Amino acid sequence: MKKFIMSFILAASLLHITASAENLTSDIKYVKTEDTYENGLVTIAKDRRSGEIVPISYESLGYCYAYMPDGGEFETISVAAPVFEDYTDPFYVSEMAARGVLDGFEDGTFRSDTILTRSQMAAVFSRLFRIEPSNKASGFSDVPYDSWYAGYVSALSEIGIFSEADLFNPDSPVTREQLTAMTYRMLSYIGALDTSLTADLSQYKDMSSVSDYAAGAYNSLTANGYFVVYDLEDNNYEDTADDEYYLIPQAGVTRGECAESMYNIAREIIEYNAPAIKRENAPDIDIPTLDGSTSTYEITRNIYWQYYLNYQNHPDFPKSHSKTSNSYKRLIDGEVDMIFVPDPSEDIRSYAEEKGVTLKYIPIANEALVFFTSDKNTVQSISTEQLHDIYVNNGIDNWSDAGGPDAELVPFCRNNDSGSHAQMEKFILNGGEINNEIEKEHISLMMASILTDVDEFNRENPGKYALGYSLYYYYQNVQYVIGPCDLKLLSIDGVPPTDDTIGDGTYPYTTNYYAVIRDENDPDIEAFAELMQGEFGDKVIDASGMGVIK
Repeated sequence: MKKFIMSFILAASLLHITASAENLTSDIKYVKTEDTYENGLVTIAKDRRSGEIVPISYESLGYCYAYMPDGGEFETISVAAPVFEDYTDPFYVSEMAARGVLDGFEDGTFRSDTILTRSQMAAVFSRLFRIEPSNKASGFSDVPYDSWYAGYVSALSEIGIFSEADLFNPDSPVTREQLTAMTYRMLSYIGALDTSLTADLSQYKDMSSVSDYAAGAYNSLTANGYFVVYDLEDNNYEDTADDEYYLIPQAGVTRGECAESMYNIAREIIEYNAPAIKRENAPDIDIPTLDGSTSTYEITRNIYWQYYLNYQNHPDFPKSHSKTSNSYKRLIDGEVDMIFVPDPSEDIRSYAEEKGVTLKYIPIANEALVFFTSDKNTVQSISTEQLHDIYVNNGIDNWSDAGGPDAELVPFCRNNDSGSHAQMEKFILNGGEINNEIEKEHISLMMASILTDVDEFNRENPGKYALGYSLYYYYQNVQYVIGPCDLKLLSIDGVPPTDDTIGDGTYPYTTNYYAVIRDENDPDIEAFAELMQGEFGDKVIDASGMGVIK
């Protein structure tokens, strides 16, 4: 067994979504620092008023951040990282020891494998979050008022970290699920959780063994990107498909696991909530209100990255795009200023005309409509005429009629308000509609799901090969997130879709991504549109994994 601590971050598109609590952002203070990194030293914050170390603090990219819910100012100090005779790596042990959250022993050891008690865990949480010990009685009959840990237990009980009970069991081992529940309650108390998020915990083989009181904590922490302790059974070093994950929720928490957990929780609190700071070399032109298709979300993300450190916490940064059709409608209705999208559908053109809005299309990136099938399918190329017959007439049901093997041809399609469908209207349908039988049997409602749907169909139906379509750069990029699929792109009339053939326009279904604005001569929006057509825009497009217009 290998022990790890990990956060699983749910994705809404190609990007991870960070957990962000708006009321916590104002509690994260920051100061600009010099590059003071020196081996053996830890840079941390010190409260100017009290002179105390601020454990939840760290330095990154020229700034030091500190969680200071009571306000005030801080300064940075460099502290020699403690060195333990039996534990010199990994660094989080030294980090937590330098911050006074976990101590070593008098003999100079850390004893990473020693199990923590519940009273010790109370002290760790109080130190990390700077919860002052309380003089009030804890309410637990087995916590003596004069014990070294009574103040910690009492203070945490007052804010709801420990559940009400007759006994606290101070000398009992703190279990993994107890640590998870404590962490959940503490992060809820400081406002660091989005309670509307849910997680898929099916990867854990023993999730059913988690006690009822802790199940919600596992769900919320994982959904928000925080850390839970688990064990990985690596059955094959070279193949992760056989990996098995176990929470072992009733196992005692070791000092090493505690150090890593506290270190990562502290970092995530700041990472998810640190205020956005405008970069010194950012353009002077303000970012307009942005939206777009699923496939162009990376463009928006990279624009904000070019402008701000901690861009994901900027109040105007959209956590997702509204998809092609909805973003066009939002632009037409005046809800956003600029969208990044492929061509509009006929329905969108009619909607703009109905609203009396003229749209201005500014090409910012190369794109193309592509078709894919199983990589085991021997067919290499297909024609526009054949694709029209397949999708409008449902007229080809065997790959042999398209120059391939004797195997059933099963076409998949997208919904009519998708960006991919607009490209089908432009290149394939020629005024027709997707055949009703195809829409009824094999429609993919998510942009990424058409890849996984086609791939899954091919795996589960020997002797049949599905056909799907998407946009070239999205097809290439999304597989870094969903994992590689056993698919291949088809040539069109003998021309394969590549960066070069799309860049020079020889691939027949070459198109563009556009920055689309209302044609109203707004000087601020026009200025940003011009910025997107220059060196800044090229840098954004390249970083987004899309085709820079030559």
